[in-house]
Amino acid sequence: MPALRVLIVYTLRTIWVLLCNAICIPCYLGWLLLVSPTYLVSPSLFNQLEQVFFSWLLTIVSCWCWSAGYQLAESGASLDHLQHHRLLILPNHQSTADVPLLMTIFSSRVGFCNKVMWIMDNVFKFTNFGFCSWMHDDFFIKSGKAGRLSTLVDLKEHLTSVFLPKNRRYLVLFPEGGFLHKRKAISHEYAKKKDLPLLEHCTLPRTGALDVIMDVLGPASQQAASQKMEKIIDMTVAFPSSGHPLDLLAIVTGWRQPFVTHVHYREFDCKDLPNTSEELFTWMVKLYTEKEEMLDKYYKTGEFPHDLFDKNAQPPKIIEQDPFRYLMIHLFYITSVIMFYTIIMTAYQLFT
Repeated sequence: MPALRVLIVYTLRTIWVLLCNAICIPCYLGWLLLVSPTYLVSPSLFNQLEQVFFSWLLTIVSCWCWSAGYQLAESGASLDHLQHHRLLILPNHQSTADVPLLMTIFSSRVGFCNKVMWIMDNVFKFTNFGFCSWMHDDFFIKSGKAGRLSTLVDLKEHLTSVFLPKNRRYLVLFPEGGFLHKRKAISHEYAKKKDLPLLEHCTLPRTGALDVIMDVLGPASQQAASQKMEKIIDMTVAFPSSGHPLDLLAIVTGWRQPFVTHVHYREFDCKDLPNTSEELFTWMVKLYTEKEEMLDKYYKTGEFPHDLFDKNAQPPKIIEQDPFRYLMIHLFYITSVIMFYTIIMTAYQLFT
């Protein structure tokens, strides 16, 4: 009987997530269509409305994580105190759960999601949520050597034609360029060739996109001071056990037991970063070597070393979510789908 009850819970959660996708994404597109005339009067107003609708989609995703009991404990620098700066956020990348967990972090701060631009693998564009990200003007990196070269040119253009005009404030970039289990062997091979550290819990970072971002938005760029990137936030995501990260299937079904994932922030002023590409790569390798040290100590001791590199770092604190906000956003989408269904059926009856 307990096994049957658990199976029912898994099934109901899966149905709920599928319904969220089937309802929320079309409603997002429907609302954009409905408010599109505002673009003719005020493009900035339309962009603000789109950002709000997009942030509510991310809040729905964060509800999946929260309802399954997958909590997040933040430590290190205070993201709340840093959010008034322009931030380049650099998380390590272990699994398909990383993006939903970041959405959970951002959506816990009202208004944060609105100003985020994601830099993601091009494959993500062809998923259901990837289409919304494309509408939101996130940036997609092409795979392969030839693709990466053209992507860097496109990224430079995207930052100047989208990120700045739409007044986005936060960039999310995964420097490792892929999941840990897919990149680890390649990272080791490159490390041996270049006499670099062999990392087990993360991989050597790629810095091509970082070079472009610093060139366009860095302290030495030609942008106005108010548009320059101010801080780099190194984000270390640490699941409870090495080699067994949370994944999207677990978030959808809730089949894994609830646990706490640690998220540690370290802040760096962009003006203190090296100026050349080679020096920046060396700086990033050092940063990821320290990230490896932090993760390794956590997996060996079971206690997250939040003060390993800064004795004044804030200790882990569980992120608190607002269930009432989750409820209201769900009600908004339920009301929206009823409204759009009524509009479509009324229009159909008028023209048939």
